[in-house]
Amino acid sequence: MTLQQRPSRLTAFVGGSKRLFFLGLGSLALVTAGQLAGPLIMRNIIDVRIPRADVRGMVMSALGYLGLVLAMGGLNYYGTIVVARLGLEIVTRIKEALFSHLLTLPVSYFDKHPVGELMARVESDTERVKELFSRIGITLLTNVLFFAGMLVVCLCLEPRVTAVLAGGLPLALGFVVYFFDKLRVLYDASRTRYAAVVARVTEFVQGAEIIRAFGRGRWAYESLERESRGKRDADVKASMLEYSAMGALGFVMGPLFTALIVKVLAPQIVTGAMTLGTLLVFLEYGRRLFDPIMAIAENIRAVQQARVSLKRIFDILDLEPEPGRGSTHAVCGPSHEARFQHDIEFRHVWFRYKEEEWVLKDVSFRVPRGANIALVGPSGSGKTTAIALLCRFYEPTRGEILVDGTRLSELDLESWRHKIGLVLQDVYLFPGTVLESVRVYNDEIPDLAVRKALSTAQALEFVERLPGGLGAEIRERGSNLSAGEKQLLAFARALAFAPEIVVLDEATASVDAKTERLVSRGMAELTKGRTSVVVAHRLSSIMNADEILFFKEGRIAARGRHEELVAAFPEYAELVRLQFPSVRSAGATEDAALFVPAALAANGGAS
Repeated sequence: MTLQQRPSRLTAFVGGSKRLFFLGLGSLALVTAGQLAGPLIMRNIIDVRIPRADVRGMVMSALGYLGLVLAMGGLNYYGTIVVARLGLEIVTRIKEALFSHLLTLPVSYFDKHPVGELMARVESDTERVKELFSRIGITLLTNVLFFAGMLVVCLCLEPRVTAVLAGGLPLALGFVVYFFDKLRVLYDASRTRYAAVVARVTEFVQGAEIIRAFGRGRWAYESLERESRGKRDADVKASMLEYSAMGALGFVMGPLFTALIVKVLAPQIVTGAMTLGTLLVFLEYGRRLFDPIMAIAENIRAVQQARVSLKRIFDILDLEPEPGRGSTHAVCGPSHEARFQHDIEFRHVWFRYKEEEWVLKDVSFRVPRGANIALVGPSGSGKTTAIALLCRFYEPTRGEILVDGTRLSELDLESWRHKIGLVLQDVYLFPGTVLESVRVYNDEIPDLAVRKALSTAQALEFVERLPGGLGAEIRERGSNLSAGEKQLLAFARALAFAPEIVVLDEATASVDAKTERLVSRGMAELTKGRTSVVVAHRLSSIMNADEILFFKEGRIAARGRHEELVAAFPEYAELVRLQFPSVRSAGATEDAALFVPAALAANGGAS
């Protein structure tokens, strides 16, 4: 979106609160009128009531002034409440739009931006924008009105004197606007530093146990201190420049301006050309003139800060969502409803992150419907990246992925992902109850379906032992569950959504042998009648795969069933021997015999 288009989006955020805006502006404008009327009432008392010895008139004027003050207090209170509500409504719309858009962005964006930085944008930046559309904006308008009102009143009373006194005001205002516009660069640097500090704090809080366990508390403190020092230096530089200018402006607009008023008006008082009450009005306005000027300057500073925050918000809102999401256009045209009847094909797929070296190199394979395909190989060989491409977290750099002959990039993203049940090694569980975590807060999935999914995943037994059963509370990131228990819940979560395709990425890597047997039974139920793609280091979980793809340095180095690879591919055979060393002994276990063909065991593992 261009800079010219952004104001229209901004208007859309504000448009729903026009009534509150005008109510707040109107009430505060009346307060401003009351502030202008105060000195005029005092002028009437001095110039009219006192010379006439009109005690009753003086009392009535004083009561009128008191009533004006009370009315202004009530209006000011009402206007403040309205303005606060205005800001809350606008910031709620912005946060809703920002968070909703974040959910549409590709996974690659979150890989590049720390959680703390995104939190700073969603929370801190939007709060600054809230101030812009509530307190800052209304205060700026009312101060401009007050300033203009004072000039109008003074011009009506003494036009020539006012013209002389007001000659330097445009210069002062121009200086304020120019100076604070230059400060915007420093405010931008400060906001960037703030996001970095929040990102660091978030990382260190999440990894507090690791930091303590490895004695890296001092390093964490010094790292955060460096980021904080950078923010402090940017803030100090901006504050020094800001308050130096404010101090100089305060001196010019304060005592100097009052002295100028006395110098210009005193001779006219002596000659009788001007009344004492008029002098009082000029002095009172002169004293108050500094307040709106400084308020305007302060609000311009806040506006500049809010502009920086608004730009950071719009930078996110302007990012393109994942292609193929909803009614948007995919990479190669309009998106289609995802259907999977025959097979998935990786056809000469290449992939790399940014300009780094290739992670996948000319990878081609087919996943027939109902087949069980396993991906094995050393860490960093490209297995997980292939899974990420299948889930469309990323798009291939070269080549294509086809579903029933249709490019995956042309399918509707939501409908495609609804077909996939994903289980990762690093299980993330939302805080809340077991029921909420398994169905991911989707109330359309009934309790009975959740219980059935838990039973199939071999998780129901341990869940029923928890206090509250399905209603048991799960702490943040599942910290009150073992790794195996979290993995079983992840299986149940996948089952609860009845996927057509099951994708398991190292799903048994973090469980013990006993739990692995439970998980293996759960995996068998999970993959029964479904297409499955399994990334595994533990070969026990993929022994019965229809085809095993051995990845090495981004390529498929070998493929076939387990027995075929053991007999024909030395690196796979070595992997088997490393995981099941008991086959080398005469007393090989029954389990080992299941994993390694008898011919291989008899030959001492030769291939």
